[in-house]
Amino acid sequence: MTSNSSLGTVEYRVEDGVAILTLTRCEADNRITQQMAEAGAAALEAARQDRSVTGCVLTGEGSVFCTGGDYRRAGGTSIGRLEFARAFNDLAQAMVRLGKPLVAAVNGNAHAGGFSLVALCDLAVVAEDATLGLPEAAHGLFPLLALALVKDCLPQKILFDMVYRARLLDATEAKSLYLVNDVVPRARVLEAAVALAASTRNYNPDIISLGRDLYYNMRCARPHEASEQSRFALAAALKALEESQPKRLYSSVSNLADDLGNYAAALCSMADETRRSHSGPQHA
Repeated sequence: MTSNSSLGTVEYRVEDGVAILTLTRCEADNRITQQMAEAGAAALEAARQDRSVTGCVLTGEGSVFCTGGDYRRAGGTSIGRLEFARAFNDLAQAMVRLGKPLVAAVNGNAHAGGFSLVALCDLAVVAEDATLGLPEAAHGLFPLLALALVKDCLPQKILFDMVYRARLLDATEAKSLYLVNDVVPRARVLEAAVALAASTRNYNPDIISLGRDLYYNMRCARPHEASEQSRFALAAALKALEESQPKRLYSSVSNLADDLGNYAAALCSMADETRRSHSGPQHA
């Protein structure tokens, strides 16, 4: 079954349980405007809420995946630039919150913000003639928005080498650095990405969502916090599996989110109390 809709310059369609999001601004190398970022976030939210969707693919129209953000369309005011940055960051957060496998179908060059979108996907299939990189410095900018999104997937030396020399990675090197999973001929990119996105189709979707959410929560956590979060997650998953009730699992996942929030609040409270106890009396 296939369904289609258009959200401005982002096409959204569902084929056999896989949502395919396509950047459709090929005349501008699919550079992302504020409108596109907002449309992409809305499409991802639609996929997140659709229980019939078990995986998602992000790709570009034409011969280019995406060569970054079109910040010039934001206008010449600080408010306009901040709104553009907010929209791009909202798109990134929608990718994190998706709760389902997200695969980049890199049909062509992925530079600057486009590279950061690839980095944010769980998996990536790249065309054998595509390049990936962060060339902003050569054009008078630093990859400021992209930096927050790619810093965890690149070693420091490689990251700054790419930035300072505006060096582009070919598909083979990108795979050797574990930035992409598969390198295929351009004509097979979307097909291979859809197959990857569908690989968990027969799994319990709530278990996949629970594990994926846990991964992203733990990336920002300290080691002991990550261990505690995994403890809550395991307890919720095992309880639901024993009861063999998918609806109960969905409830458990929701409760887990509350538990993690309560746990984080407790940690902050403990940290504040520790700081107060160590600071001692204050003297004028």
